[in-house]
Amino acid sequence: MNCLLTGATGIVGSHIMFEWLHKALTTKDVNHLYVVIRASKVSAKIRLKEILEDNDKPSFLNQFSTETLLDKITIIESDLLSLDINSCKNLNFNTIIHCAGSTNLLQSTDTKNNVKEQNLGVTKHLLNEFKTKLKRFIYISTAYSFGIQNKKVDDKISNHNVTSFRNPYEASKYESEYFVKEFCLKNNINSQVLRPSIVCGRLIEAPFFETPKFDVFYSWPMFLSKYAKKCTENFRIWIDKASGLNIVPVDFVAKSVLYAYLKPDLKELNIVNPVQILHKDYVGHVLRSFKINNFEYTSIKPENLNTFETLYYKSIGLLFEKYVSVPDLQFNAEAISKLIKQLGLEPNLGVHKNFMNLIDFSVEKKFRKSYS
Repeated sequence: MNCLLTGATGIVGSHIMFEWLHKALTTKDVNHLYVVIRASKVSAKIRLKEILEDNDKPSFLNQFSTETLLDKITIIESDLLSLDINSCKNLNFNTIIHCAGSTNLLQSTDTKNNVKEQNLGVTKHLLNEFKTKLKRFIYISTAYSFGIQNKKVDDKISNHNVTSFRNPYEASKYESEYFVKEFCLKNNINSQVLRPSIVCGRLIEAPFFETPKFDVFYSWPMFLSKYAKKCTENFRIWIDKASGLNIVPVDFVAKSVLYAYLKPDLKELNIVNPVQILHKDYVGHVLRSFKINNFEYTSIKPENLNTFETLYYKSIGLLFEKYVSVPDLQFNAEAISKLIKQLGLEPNLGVHKNFMNLIDFSVEKKFRKSYS
């Protein structure tokens, strides 16, 4: 039960590593983990050690020494496009969990090229390079690879007509999924595609609310912390009041990935929240927390923008308008609900009652990364 993991220094990847280590040292359902980490200002080994010794890691690892944790990990110091079969031919794994990738939601041409290279290009390289070594390839995609849909989606993407996307990121993940399934079918490799929705800090394992990087929806409080003082007039915020954000805690995502790892017949799984949090239920709380009390919801994009509105709609509002201003993506959550019940968790994973705790925590941390 050995595996190679990419993206181990990222938000989801680091938590997959934490869950793997906990299982390897307790239930022993899994064994050794190979992690691909590139050197930065420091070596890959130092980067990994910083993660394992960080005070913000899940408390369930505190009972183990750093040396004990490192005994279960082999570091491959490389960037993914330079990784090759020759350097790994003596390493004992036949499964890859591919978690690394770009989550950039911008619409520019540069972004489109970058996310396609980081998501599709790297995935193609890994499969082509390791096809003779692999028995299984687990691809961590996104729930938004379904693109824009008018009907509720299930876990099997081929059941749906996928033609339009909100941004190049979603398109690149869909293309990557398609390539993974086709390539693995042709080369007799078992594939699994796992699709987390929007990821927030931990809500299952202490210390709570932690995440190594405040990404995606955290960009909104980042914007407000920097510019809220410029809001001196009424703020008209464009939202669809019937829609919401589908948010899942990062530790739940990691537990779901390990669950799928131990169930190789599970081909596709949307790791989503059965109940989205409605924009009308959280937007006001967030705005008031930044002392923006004079605001109103609008169902269409306002015209004759004031200074703050102009700033908002040209920056963060432009980035998120296709997520908060239109009907949201709906999921049939039957499969993931069974796992939630099996783990004894709240049906909505505690996101609704802890949403402002997550926001306040990110502000208190000043959106600092825990590690690079």
